[in-house]
Amino acid sequence: MELLLILLGVIMGILTSYTDIKTGFIDDKHVFPVAGLGILYYLYLGFVIKHNTIFALSGIIGLGTGFLLGYLLYMMGGWASGDVVILMAYSALFPYASRYAKVIPPYASKYPLHSLTLLLNSILAIFPFIFIYSLAMLLKNKKMDRLKQIFIEKWFRPFEFALWVSGAFVVLRVLQQSSISGNPLLGFLIWMITIALMAKLGKIGDLIGAGLLIYDIVFNTPQVTYSYLKIAVMFYLFKTFFSLVSIMRVEVLTKKVNVNELKEWDILGEWIYEKDGKIQRDREGSFDKLIRALKTLDVNALRVEYDKLIASPTAEGLTKENIETLKRLVEEEKLEDEFLVRNAMPFAPALFLGFLISVLYGDLFWILLTKTNGL
Repeated sequence: MELLLILLGVIMGILTSYTDIKTGFIDDKHVFPVAGLGILYYLYLGFVIKHNTIFALSGIIGLGTGFLLGYLLYMMGGWASGDVVILMAYSALFPYASRYAKVIPPYASKYPLHSLTLLLNSILAIFPFIFIYSLAMLLKNKKMDRLKQIFIEKWFRPFEFALWVSGAFVVLRVLQQSSISGNPLLGFLIWMITIALMAKLGKIGDLIGAGLLIYDIVFNTPQVTYSYLKIAVMFYLFKTFFSLVSIMRVEVLTKKVNVNELKEWDILGEWIYEKDGKIQRDREGSFDKLIRALKTLDVNALRVEYDKLIASPTAEGLTKENIETLKRLVEEEKLEDEFLVRNAMPFAPALFLGFLISVLYGDLFWILLTKTNGL
């Protein structure tokens, strides 16, 4: 039966990828019927065959977790609503890891949290393409300062994040050795909470992470140092990815126009909003928003703080009302007459590729994380 679910996912992936590339939009009729079939399948199998309530509701749970993860990216301005519903549908089809997958993380084996695998695989799958294309375009346009920014700006952040992750793994190993944490989901939750606490503590959290790492080096093996460096390099690559996307959005996929050149459905490359009585702009990168959210344990840090939103870079584009408001603000000299307009990056093909990798191979991020930390 899983082959039929995979076939449904493939059909949906082909249709959504085609429409996203051709028109920039996702047709709901290519997505919601597939999600509905996935939910009905698990309801029937769970209640009628397995008599397992959690399994029966797993399609609905998968749909919900897919929505939450997608909505976070939507709030950050990186995704359109169509991308969110695609992730929801894939998550409803496969709330658990596929039996064909070779690399299965604990959160996708016994619990319906496979949406994490689907999302992370999608990001990892397109990283090489974005990396090569962005570098080529920056070199072609002789944007050497922007090229340096990709690799140098805030280079320490991934190493800081790797301290938290490595420290959390030390805590997890100690608890496992003490037989305190034998449940995979409990271990994963302890690992996530430990990371969040160190992030919340800031510099003190860095010192705790470094102390835990030193403890592991002294009482376990010096090889842990190499594991830390591997994790740091991996997160550095993630940071580079987000920097590439941010710079690609500004330098490669955007152009500067005046307000009279703005058209309905144009996608801005910036947030324009009112706060404390002033009109402001925001072009902060997604990676910086993510780090701030971890440090503050505040999901709202992923979005721009404002009193009134005027226009945003969501992929639905500008409305006529948005354009009229921007024209008025320019005429009143409250806003500079220069706007970043970008072309949408179709993400449906990346989600399709991430789906194929997830169901036929497994979780790329999990194998990177475990191998780099010697687990």
